[in-house]
Amino acid sequence: MIFENNNGKVKPKQDFEKHKQGDSFLNSEFDLGLFIFILKKNAIWFLVLFSFSYAAAFFYLRYTPPVYESSSILQIRNSNTASNVLKVENLYGNEDDISADLEFIRSKEFFKLAIADLPLKISYFIQGQVLAFENYSNSSYLTEVVSIDSSILGTKIFIEFPDEKNVNVSYHANDKEFSKNFSISDTISFPHISLKIILVNYQQVLNEQNQLKKNEYFFVVNNMSSQADEYFRNLTVQLMNASAKTVKITFKDNNPVKAADISRTMAEKFIQYDVDRKSQSSKKVLEFLESQVGMVYDRLRSSETLIQQFQKDSKFGEKENITSMYTDRMNSMESEVVNLELEETLLNEIEKKMLEKGGEIDVYSIIPIITGAQFEGNIKELITGLHQLLRKKEEMLYAVTSSSEAAKSMDYQIQIQKKLLLESVKSLRNKISSRRSSIESKVKEYEKSFLDVPAKELEFARLQRIFSINEKFYTLLLEKRTEFSISKAGFVPEHLILERAKIPTAPISPNNKLIIIVFLLAAFIACSLLVVIRYFLHNTITSLSEVAKLSNSAVGVLGLVPKYNDDIPVSQLIVNKKPRSVMAEAFRTLRTNLQFISNTPGPKVVSITSTISGEGKTFVAINFAGIIAYSGKRVIIIDLDMRKPKIHIGFGSDNFKGMSTLLIGKDEVKNCIKNSEQPGLDFITAGPIPPNPSELIINGKLDSILDELKQSYEVVIIDNPPVGLVTDGMECMQKSDYPIYILRADFSQKTFIHNIDRLVVDNKLSNLSVVLNGVDMRRKSYYSYNYGYGYGYGYGHNYGYYEEEIIVKRRKKKKPFLKKLLNKD
Repeated sequence: MIFENNNGKVKPKQDFEKHKQGDSFLNSEFDLGLFIFILKKNAIWFLVLFSFSYAAAFFYLRYTPPVYESSSILQIRNSNTASNVLKVENLYGNEDDISADLEFIRSKEFFKLAIADLPLKISYFIQGQVLAFENYSNSSYLTEVVSIDSSILGTKIFIEFPDEKNVNVSYHANDKEFSKNFSISDTISFPHISLKIILVNYQQVLNEQNQLKKNEYFFVVNNMSSQADEYFRNLTVQLMNASAKTVKITFKDNNPVKAADISRTMAEKFIQYDVDRKSQSSKKVLEFLESQVGMVYDRLRSSETLIQQFQKDSKFGEKENITSMYTDRMNSMESEVVNLELEETLLNEIEKKMLEKGGEIDVYSIIPIITGAQFEGNIKELITGLHQLLRKKEEMLYAVTSSSEAAKSMDYQIQIQKKLLLESVKSLRNKISSRRSSIESKVKEYEKSFLDVPAKELEFARLQRIFSINEKFYTLLLEKRTEFSISKAGFVPEHLILERAKIPTAPISPNNKLIIIVFLLAAFIACSLLVVIRYFLHNTITSLSEVAKLSNSAVGVLGLVPKYNDDIPVSQLIVNKKPRSVMAEAFRTLRTNLQFISNTPGPKVVSITSTISGEGKTFVAINFAGIIAYSGKRVIIIDLDMRKPKIHIGFGSDNFKGMSTLLIGKDEVKNCIKNSEQPGLDFITAGPIPPNPSELIINGKLDSILDELKQSYEVVIIDNPPVGLVTDGMECMQKSDYPIYILRADFSQKTFIHNIDRLVVDNKLSNLSVVLNGVDMRRKSYYSYNYGYGYGYGYGHNYGYYEEEIIVKRRKKKKPFLKKLLNKD
């Protein structure tokens, strides 16, 4: 178990200083044993945190007002049967689009309108020890407010019923207390309010007072504007299904009945408001139509009167309407001219087709041209005959040649038919052209005659046109008035309440299970953070591997001493009482490992020190000496810790003389040696505490004392002062054959390794070895021991040198319950 770092080489001093300044000693590698140890060590905190979290969850659930939620589901449908039948235009927007209705339901103004009829103006409460409970729609008394000053709106007005006929009313306003006793039948008048109290159920008052330990009644006259704003924050309107046009109206409140009432009223009020709104719209349309009908009727009568007066004055009758006659006639002739021009164009096209190929006629190209023309009957007969002759010629050519007499005869007939067709086309074209010219001349004559029509004819036409417009407008208004009257009578909104709000039986908040889980989870997180923080900030040495890892110099690790289970006197020799115990085996291991440091013959000096008090150097020195003496060697312990000696306490001896008297030459060595109960083990106590222990150690007499002891003893063990606090023991550490440095598990800080490196580098203690004392074997499975030890040793609290030890005192204060809780034997 001898370990050395850096391949056994000591680093230069500048490297050591750099290492000393740069290392943080925070845990960077996971240590399962340390982690489990911290878990056990903080188990009491886990219990406290979980208990506190559970208690906090209980009080949170107990004193948090419950929140109830109630919902209504509304289906919006905007159809109108009469309007659909009459095809009346929809005046209320797109029936398929409900976004406007949805936003209207969400509006604050509609919310105020909806809750206006609910009993929300006065709220009745029963004051509990912490919370106030609202008696919505279930109060044992009612209040009728006659008059009130707006300054006390929202003020608590307390009610007390001494008996069934009297009532005490009190409130606080303007830093004053107002209180009066009244008869229930009287009007109660105060500077700020006048009211009447109506007792509804006195038996209910008695029952509530008994159940609630006579807690106070009070009511609040609400400011409806601010109350509506407060309630509005608890309203949720959401579109459930756009295709089905369903809307969910949800309201949350501390009172379940109120939550259901407001949600239900919102749905019902929307239906009622929609009926009123659309009926009012139809009414406005009808009023407009009525006003227009009267106005247009007057204009129609005026137009009719003007026509009658014109006909009477000008003796101009309806049958003498020449203008319309001329107009119709000219339209007819112009249409005929257009048709003739079209036919003439067709005939020119046919003639062009017949002549453009040298007299060859393409029958199949002519037939589509004449289709639909007025002359189709005359031309088509000739074309059909020509077509038949051409087909016969093609059939004939299969039997005879083209030069035969029969073929020549057929060609002659075809030529005759073509000439007849061509002459017929020319004749028709000439006739059509002549007719067109004749009609055009007549059109010109009619236009000349039309210019001579008197101006009265034009005036008469204007009057008739105005009359016709007024007549049509009047008729249209009468039709629309009738249609909208029927539509108004047939309008029945089809909004449906698919689900009416019900009084909730359980609150949605706080959620008991969720709150408990959250609080316990918070406790778990806090415990986890506590463990993680303590793990990463753990700054004490826990194992031999840490000593080897953190040391920056060649330091040998001699071994470890387990923690003793039972309380023992300070620094007592125990290896002789249980020579086969784990503790004795640990010291035997130290004795064996010591041979690897130096195995030369002759007496040896073992110098033991530590960084501070409380690390167990005296305990290790006494028991290490005891185990060496147990092997048959003569061993002596000398106590050089003259500031706070402990060797005499460990052996139960006096301290009248010892090293201090030897160093000043007052006594001889043989007179100061004392025998222990262990054969072969002697000791020299520190003697009276001197004022200058450092000067005594370096005065030169210590060497002669050691030389004299080496002649009689094989091993001299020196219990030195802590070198981390004073420099007394440095001289002995340099002169000893086996300098040993004691560290205590879970007590010595990791920074103490710097002190070891300083001794090695600055004082050239290359053979310095470390013993880890007080190791809890249950934390590390690789320690292979099952017991430890406990002892009390200390130079003082917070590493003070002259204070009394506190370790045993702390151990004695532990309760058996805590030991079980922390899983310590």
